[in-house]
Amino acid sequence: MVPDRQPPRTLLELLIRQGDATYEEQVRAFDRLAREHDEPATITVRHLQRLAAGQRSGERANPSTRRVMQRLFGHSLDELLRPPTAAAPESIVVAGPTESPRDLSAAAARASLDFAAWADADQVAPTLIEHVSDELARIAVDYVSTPALPLFHDLVELRDITVGLLRDRPHPRQSRQLFLLAGTTCLLLAHASQNLGDPGSAMAQARAALTCGEQADHHGLLAWVRGTQALIAEGSRRPKEAVAYAQAGQQYAITADARVRLASLEARAGARLGDARAVAAALDRAEQARGHGQDLDDEIGRFGGLLTFPIAKQLYYAGGARSLVGEHEQAERAALQAIALYENGPLEQRSYGDEAMARADVAEARLASGDIAGSAEALAPILALPPSQRIRQLYDRLAPISRRLAAPRYADTRDARLLVTGLDAFSEQTPTAKPIGSGP
Repeated sequence: MVPDRQPPRTLLELLIRQGDATYEEQVRAFDRLAREHDEPATITVRHLQRLAAGQRSGERANPSTRRVMQRLFGHSLDELLRPPTAAAPESIVVAGPTESPRDLSAAAARASLDFAAWADADQVAPTLIEHVSDELARIAVDYVSTPALPLFHDLVELRDITVGLLRDRPHPRQSRQLFLLAGTTCLLLAHASQNLGDPGSAMAQARAALTCGEQADHHGLLAWVRGTQALIAEGSRRPKEAVAYAQAGQQYAITADARVRLASLEARAGARLGDARAVAAALDRAEQARGHGQDLDDEIGRFGGLLTFPIAKQLYYAGGARSLVGEHEQAERAALQAIALYENGPLEQRSYGDEAMARADVAEARLASGDIAGSAEALAPILALPPSQRIRQLYDRLAPISRRLAAPRYADTRDARLLVTGLDAFSEQTPTAKPIGSGP
């Protein structure tokens, strides 16, 4: 014997039962009406179910929620939350216990088929997801070799598209992909904000990317975000935090690129702490990860460009870390190898920012040994960079070279004075807002 269905407890529950829409569909209809009428109102399936069951009062509902409920169900919220016998018009008949088992079975079957039809349909056009993915790949590649400010605007537009799609509650099997795309967009915005000289905004973008990675349960994105947070913390003179971020990312790293990047970031942050032993250990782990990396795919590397960590970049990081702990001979050797790989590699993979920073490492190494002419030779390509390619980190990197040249030992040295003049002119041409570019 089939038990009787409980009579509706509120007019709202009665109307939902008599309609053809599920609670999920009613919530989507509520959201559409709110957007159409510019009402700042939202409701969850759980909250709607509790209202319908009479488990919540409408006392705390804001005016916009009340207006949308009125439009959606044709009754005020107060009427909707009353028992149907008190609020329903005479034309509404409450379903009684006379339904046959067959009617119940047929209704359940229709509801299941409706759900199956929804589950089998993509709510977001696959072509739109492909477009966002392709655009992210374009920007990631362009970011390495071009200082185009419009890239920032392109990223904001892509971020808004993906966030909008997620707020429209896409099909579950598309949510993970959209969270990956939204997170990758915020990740690139974090790098762009860092190169603009705004580490606070950069970290905020990284946190948004981290949330997306957690929602998608995407280890590739989480590993890269942790590395980017390490990069931002290091650039903000918080090397201990940078080390912690880099180490935290290793638990998610499944590709050689990700493991090498995190170890290299840890090495450079450790160098800022003056810990030469930690630097050597981290650089050894980076080399081992490169040599024994499994050919796995974390999806991030598919975007290319900035979201890869080639050997040239690994060598540049190694040179920078060695330079910071005073190991200038090893620093120069690694930096020169990085420069050679950038100069001889594909143009679209040539990171002018990394290459310039590597040249600064060479210049400092030569200056440490008293080779002013060699230092000037290394700095010449940097001083010739157009303002649009002078990333913020480059000015910070040149500052210790200027200080070293200001030492009394170089006071009467013509070559040193000429080099100081060149560095001063370079600094004076700095725009107030540093350009976006291919940063470290």
